[in-house]
Amino acid sequence: MKTENKAFNGFPEEMTKFLYELQFTNTVEKQEDNIVKYREYITNPLITLYESLIPTVKAISSKLEATPRRCLSTPYTDRRFSPNAPLKEYMYIRYRHACREEDCIGLYFDMGLSGYSFGMRIYDQTSNGMDVIRKKILSHPEKFEEQLNILKDAGFIVLGDKYKRDHFPDVHNDMLKEILNRKYFYICKDLILNDKIYTSQLRDDIEEGFNQLKGLIQLLEDINNDNTPSAL
Repeated sequence: MKTENKAFNGFPEEMTKFLYELQFTNTVEKQEDNIVKYREYITNPLITLYESLIPTVKAISSKLEATPRRCLSTPYTDRRFSPNAPLKEYMYIRYRHACREEDCIGLYFDMGLSGYSFGMRIYDQTSNGMDVIRKKILSHPEKFEEQLNILKDAGFIVLGDKYKRDHFPDVHNDMLKEILNRKYFYICKDLILNDKIYTSQLRDDIEEGFNQLKGLIQLLEDINNDNTPSAL
């Protein structure tokens, strides 16, 4: 899977046309022809993008894993669930904590015809893990407020299932409440496909976004002054 450390110069412009056509040609009969284009337009540039971001990811947290088989989407679907569509119609990169089965902090990049997204997720998030995060936030609100305001100013949004009522009426910072009042959350930039995906600017934007998330990730990893056993 190595690409000999080539510079990432964007995905080929043919990629979007291929993804569009794949919606109609993603069959077992046409798999052999499709996989050749898939590797050229998606797999190879995705590997290059993944490799180019590893130094940034490792500088953010040594706990984030960068093993290719754990980080990169493969071309093939799980045929148990997609028996008639052998190839994925989307792609992703995941850099996540390697040592846990639940509540794993991670950085990600996703892309498909509907657009692309990058940011921070907590994989296999549990209610206990969310309780730990809430306790950390409430124990150190000023530190979390500072980092979340940086992310808000940078254009990040908080998403995830939200409670119907405000469980924290005494908290007045909107970004803190955006996390506290969710059953689970992730922080991201969600964008429509644009010309940046065909250039190195895509990689630069992701790198900048990951670096803007660094402070929050370090808070989630390192703040244990509340004496709560960390689920993260």
